[in-house]
Amino acid sequence: TRRPVRAVQEAFLAAGAQRALLLPRIRPIGDGDEDHGLLAGLASAAPDIGDEPPAIDELARRLVLTQLVLAWDAAKRRAAAMDEPEQPVLPPRSPAQAAALAGDLARLMDGIETEDASLASLATLVPDSLSEHWQATLDFLKIVTEHWPAYLSEQGVCSPASRRNALIRAEAERLAKHPPAGPVIVAGVTGSIPATVELMRVVATLPHGAIVLPALDMHLDEESWQAIVPDHPEHPQYGLAKLLTALGVSRQQVRRLPGDDENAPARLRQALVSEAMRPAGTTHLWHPFIATTAVEQMRAALAGMTLLEAPSAQDEAEAISLILREAAEIPGKTAALVTPDRLLARRVAIRLEAWGLRVDDSAGRPIAKTVPGTFLELVLDAVATRFEPVALMALLKHPLARLGLPAADVRRSARALEIIAFRAPYLGEGLDGISQAIERAERETSDGQRRGKALDRLWPADWASARDLVARLAEAFAPLETLFRSDEPDTLAALAAAHVTVAEAMARLPDDEPGLLWHGEAGEAAALIQARLMDAQLAAPEVRAIDYPDLYRALITGTAVRPRVPVHPRIFIWGPFESRLQQTDVMVLGGLNEGTWPESADPGPWLNRPMRQQLGLPQPEEVIGHAAHDVATMLGAPVVVLTRAAKVDGVPAVPSRWLLRLNALLGGLDLAGAIAPRPEAPWLHWARQRDHTRERIRIGRPAPCPPLAARPRRISVTDVERWIANPYAIFARHVLGLQPMPPLGDGPGARERGQIIHAVLGRFATDHPAALPNDIAGAVRNLGDAILGAYLASPRVRAFWRPRLARFADWFGETEPARRQGVTRVLAEVSGRHRIEAPAGPFTLTARADRLDIGSDGALAITDYKTGNPPPRERVTSLKAPQLPLEAAIALLGGFPDVAGTRITNLRYIAAKGGEPPGAALEIDGDPKALAEDALKAFTTLVTLFDDEATAYKAVRRPGFDYTFDDFAHLARVAEWSSGDDGEG
Repeated sequence: TRRPVRAVQEAFLAAGAQRALLLPRIRPIGDGDEDHGLLAGLASAAPDIGDEPPAIDELARRLVLTQLVLAWDAAKRRAAAMDEPEQPVLPPRSPAQAAALAGDLARLMDGIETEDASLASLATLVPDSLSEHWQATLDFLKIVTEHWPAYLSEQGVCSPASRRNALIRAEAERLAKHPPAGPVIVAGVTGSIPATVELMRVVATLPHGAIVLPALDMHLDEESWQAIVPDHPEHPQYGLAKLLTALGVSRQQVRRLPGDDENAPARLRQALVSEAMRPAGTTHLWHPFIATTAVEQMRAALAGMTLLEAPSAQDEAEAISLILREAAEIPGKTAALVTPDRLLARRVAIRLEAWGLRVDDSAGRPIAKTVPGTFLELVLDAVATRFEPVALMALLKHPLARLGLPAADVRRSARALEIIAFRAPYLGEGLDGISQAIERAERETSDGQRRGKALDRLWPADWASARDLVARLAEAFAPLETLFRSDEPDTLAALAAAHVTVAEAMARLPDDEPGLLWHGEAGEAAALIQARLMDAQLAAPEVRAIDYPDLYRALITGTAVRPRVPVHPRIFIWGPFESRLQQTDVMVLGGLNEGTWPESADPGPWLNRPMRQQLGLPQPEEVIGHAAHDVATMLGAPVVVLTRAAKVDGVPAVPSRWLLRLNALLGGLDLAGAIAPRPEAPWLHWARQRDHTRERIRIGRPAPCPPLAARPRRISVTDVERWIANPYAIFARHVLGLQPMPPLGDGPGARERGQIIHAVLGRFATDHPAALPNDIAGAVRNLGDAILGAYLASPRVRAFWRPRLARFADWFGETEPARRQGVTRVLAEVSGRHRIEAPAGPFTLTARADRLDIGSDGALAITDYKTGNPPPRERVTSLKAPQLPLEAAIALLGGFPDVAGTRITNLRYIAAKGGEPPGAALEIDGDPKALAEDALKAFTTLVTLFDDEATAYKAVRRPGFDYTFDDFAHLARVAEWSSGDDGEG
């Protein structure tokens, strides 16, 4: 590959000792990329390649295959509808799903053509005796066997794999016909591509030709060597054994590279690795190996090898980053992490960057994870969700979002818009809905319906900036909004062009300056992708705008950006493929767990094992063999650290099979501890120390004691239960003046449902204070429809709340006449208060009674409405839920204006659930007057207690109280002090 090319060039320069050199031509062949390396010059160098058509562009191939998948899917659905008209119609496959399948098909075709198998032979694979599933698979693969070759022929192009094979064979033919006078060397190639084997066969016959094989095992006994092919494709030497057979060369004919004299420890380590990797059928030969091995010499050979088994993946990454950092601090020392685990690689890279060590990760960074990539996706998220609050705010808070404004102004306007429109029950849809939400917030704020500290802090200029921001969004998003309003399919080029136009408008700087969207390597990569998608010549499927975001994501998946910023010259992160023929002073092999390294042997979704064998395709285990060869090669490094995590994402992980074999062999040699971490370099201990504190600081429960002047002098009856359950909540709300911010963009919830029920029943009582209407249920339903009208934009309200309210109305119509017996007047939403004298001065208890029923004798019945479950009777009578008893006390003391309540006959709850049962009435047993007096006495005691400055507003968790909706639990740090605590304090 290209990385070893650079390494070889550097080796020549190092060997030249600062002298001027004319380097030989060094070209990579392993990556098969025609734009680079050997293939770039083959078309002009080979005289017989002129008739070979050019390779189809990768994106063009993906889109054509996507079209073919969609066409096949539509044909299948039409056929199914005709054959079985009574069956439900199958849902169509989305363009994004088709693009994902197209990617799988492209990989299948590359694999088949790489092995010189015929695509047409797929048609002969599935006999009638196989299951219907495989018959359906074969039918689907007609896309590959019939339609795809026809398209290539029509367009005069060929597939990338067949083009590569043709170029390699043309080069082989050229070398055979015109042998060069100078040396031709093929180095580091294992011959996994048949066309490459043909080239190597020709090079081997040249007068000055040579083949340098990477890490050929000369230690393995001949019996085991002969058993590798064809029975052990998972063996690291499987590929080389096949290659030697294809070249007609025995292992004994391969000579050691001149100058590569291995010392005794290196030879012993190679022998150990060879034994650990030997075919499973010959592991009985471990016994003579163990018997004849000099243990102390083997211990010396293992001096540079260490095994780290970390408790977690994060600990593994921390330890690796420490190893690499140590190497970076030693002048001239080089180190590399090699792993197929991209998450582990990113963790290590991020940790190193925190220390100022920017490392070149050979895999690059997915473009979707870059700044321009996330911005382009957020633009699509916003329009696809009809500017749902979370999606829109994520876009507006992105660093590239400017809308022609200074950065500070955009952020300020976005915060104002969030508080005004999105931190209240949001019912809108689209930018028009956001404008309506702003207007509704202005009305509700002016008439006092909506209050809040965040809202109160906004100035008129903030309201104006929020409106201006929405107007700018409407102008910027106009091209995409026009397309998204239509259900008709459009061209991919038109959708991509609108996408780019909107993104550029969103990123535009003041004074109409273009933004930074396309700057840097990530911006340039994003621009190239968008330019290709906007190419009208692409044979892309027409798609609906609503399908474009997912299709766009599917098409950019796999595109990586490699930064051009300066990186550390001696620290590297490589994948196994990029690490081939590379070596550093310290090699760290990370992620050595089964399923990661090696990955599981998967035949893929299209062909089972017998089918692959019939086609002449490699068995899935060959991938494991290639990985084993990489690991076996790197185990020969002077200093090598093997790492794995015992748990990944909290799930126990199985060690790599190679580690298990190595440990088993070392155990037989009584060298189980030979590769344990050295005491002078306890990497895992240091990694754990990073987040370790010497002494655990125990957090005590908050118990603030504010001065009397800061303590509240009035409280509502609904807050008294909270005061009893958790005094800290009263401190936070009434002393600190904190108010929880409503969730961003949340729709109508339990609070709004309660307000609706109270409004409906309150309006009903106001309209019918004495006599009931003939149709009670109908009257309640009509009131419900009128009040729900403002909320009907919410699907939840339409689908659930409205039917539930109708069911409750029926129940209420049946039960209300009995409650009205002997009642002369019903009052709704009656405000009252009572003032008591306390040690620190007067204290006012306030209430707002949902309903007061006044009897002919002046007696009162007090009702409280609930949309959930009312508290059990025993909670009310034990004064753990004192709301109704305290309202009764206020009534008895004349605290409700125009209500002379000398006697209380009933305290009740009405639960307006609308489910099953649709409603319920709970009467509180006992003497209401006595209960009211006890409640007032207990309340007075509570006030007196907290009028003492020594009494703290403790954060507590008491049995029998529900703390599910404690708005201040995080502020009180409940999770830190409540573990193992009884909660009472």
